[in-house]
Order: sequence, then C-alpha cells, then structure tokens
Amino acid sequence: MPKKSIPRIEYLRVQNYRALRDLELKKITPLTVFLGPNGSGKSTIFDVFAFLSECFTDGLRKAWEKRGRFKELRTRDTEGNIVFELKYRETKKSPLITYHLAIAERTKGPYVAEEWLEWRRKSRGKPFRFLDFKEGEGKVITGEMPDEQDKRIDEKLESAEFLAVSTLGQFAKHPRVSALRKFITGWHLSYLTADNTRSIPEAGAQERLSPTGDNLPNVVQYLKEQHSGRLEKILDILSRRVPR
Repeated sequence: MPKKSIPRIEYLRVQNYRALRDLELKKITPLTVFLGPNGSGKSTIFDVFAFLSECFTDGLRKAWEKRGRFKELRTRDTEGNIVFELKYRETKKSPLITYHLAIAERTKGPYVAEEWLEWRRKSRGKPFRFLDFKEGEGKVITGEMPDEQDKRIDEKLESAEFLAVSTLGQFAKHPRVSALRKFITGWHLSYLTADNTRSIPEAGAQERLSPTGDNLPNVVQYLKEQHSGRLEKILDILSRRVPR
C-alpha cells in the first residue's frame, strides 16, 4: 500500500493574536522546537493552531467566545484585524499554497474580513488567487488544478461569520479548497506536561495523544504493537539527545 502523503506547513505568520503582535516563522520543519522564557508566546503559537482548528470544526463565534472575544484575543494596545497566514504543500512535489485569514469584530460579533487561497502552478509567473473572499462574498475557481485563465464563480455565504474554506470545502467541485479543510479539521493537538504523564491511564493501546497528553503510555503501547521499528528509532534518538 502506498504511503499516504501528509500536507506540511512551511511558513506561518500571525498578527495581533494575543502575545503575538507580529510573528513570522519561516522554513518550518516536521519537527520544530520553540525555546523561550515564560510569557514569550510559546503556548500562544500552539493556540493559533487550536483556534484555527476550532474555527473549522466548531465555528468562528464559538472559538472567539471561548477565548474571551477580542478583548482577550487581540494583542493589547493594537488595532486592526487578527491575521493568520499559512504556506503549505499538499505533497512534497506540490506547488506551495498560501492561506490567508483575517478576522475582525463589530457590534454583533466576529466576522471574516478577508480570506484567500493562492498558488503558482508553474515555476514562473505570479501567484494567483483561486479563492478570494471578503465579508462573506467572493470568487472561487473550481477544479482539480485551478488556473488563472479558468472561470471564477461568484459565491455568497449565508453569513460573514462563516469561513469560505470551511463552507466551500465540503463540495467535491472544489478539491483544492476541500484538501485544506480536511487538513485543518484533521489536526490533533495535545498540551503535554510532565504531571499528566504521571497519571494512571486507562488500559489499552490508543493511536493518538489526548488533548492533555495523559494517555502517553497508551500511545507508546500502540506504537509498540503497530510500529515497533519506529518506536525503537524514537527511543534511540531520545537516548542520544536527552542527557541520562
């Protein structure tokens, strides 16, 4: 069976999100480590992914309410939109795709001020947007390999509170949009601490870490049963890189 390709994020930019006034991370690798003192924004970086995931699975308003609305979400003493920008590839050989999301707030609540997807199919030429929305209205190019010359279709969402990628990505006629939606809704995020690993977990192998990471022994059991070679490699690397 051929190995399933997993999309990889190569770039992240965040503006006006909590402690991250203007963060830009380039050349992100599959294993990336953030080091810094307390309060420097390490946890906030991971909350960016949690926030985006919740926007896609639970909706923008719920993710916004959960974090104390813009009073707590937007960086202090700043104005303007909260902005997220990801650059990713669906496979190693795929074109680099940029996803841009800007969130604003008005009296009735949060809304998507701007949302777009762009790529450059060929090695030359300018990137072009195959999805471009503002406040719930915009254009999208359908098809497996959207091109700049292809017809743009006008779309209007029921509310500016909805994400275009999350909404349109449910339709088979938008495979590139759908691929991003599946990627983000498939994220599994865990905040693992040493205290949680000391708890006594339920018995039985489990494929993924829980949100708190308290089932680490279960995941190790799963790896031992299903991917013993990979587990041995992980333990060997840890023993060489982590003292004692």
